[in-house]
Amino acid sequence: MASRRLLDQELVEVETSQPVSMGRGNWLQLECISYKDNNNVQRQWERCVRRKERASNVDAVDVHAILLTPAPEMLLVVQFRPAIECYCIEFPSGLIDINENPLVSAQRELKEETGYDIPLSEFDLVKTPLAYEPGLSNSCCYVAKVTIDLSNLSSPPSQSLEADEWSLQVISLPLDNIINNLLDLQKSHDGKLIIDSRVYALASGIAYAQKLQQNTSNR
Repeated sequence: MASRRLLDQELVEVETSQPVSMGRGNWLQLECISYKDNNNVQRQWERCVRRKERASNVDAVDVHAILLTPAPEMLLVVQFRPAIECYCIEFPSGLIDINENPLVSAQRELKEETGYDIPLSEFDLVKTPLAYEPGLSNSCCYVAKVTIDLSNLSSPPSQSLEADEWSLQVISLPLDNIINNLLDLQKSHDGKLIIDSRVYALASGIAYAQKLQQNTSNR
């Protein structure tokens, strides 16, 4: 059976209204947006947006970092997230400042959160907007990829955390058996730890690729 790489239906233009504010806080606001569906029926949707000066929906950059130890490991952070009232296993990540090169943002956030000070030239930016939670928010991010060879480091990593990052810890998990490594870490903390869906998605993709490669080599 041939793969399906094209959509059956054309992506039509959807007419949307100017968002109406329903309330705001210091950093976020709630909006109501109206749109017309394919039958010209008027519908409404509520969304959460960041309060910011720039118009772009790309707010942040996630860093996908692999440590060569020499076996490859995924570099992650764990921090308390008040919104979920729990700790979360996440990628190093941070907001992009106004008019800032996203690669510079990635380099800065990796250094601040994990202590790894990596030259800008070693980052690979995937400059495609990726939705965080499209049913809830218009917020998007870019992804920056970097491979860190620990044997090339001139000094051990040293974090530069802000006051509100008091809970942030750095971990690295072997790519081999990555899904079980994540789940075992989560289970070991008695319900206090949740895996970010983006971390799980990448780990799941790696696990599928490893399994398919193993099955192919065993034929």
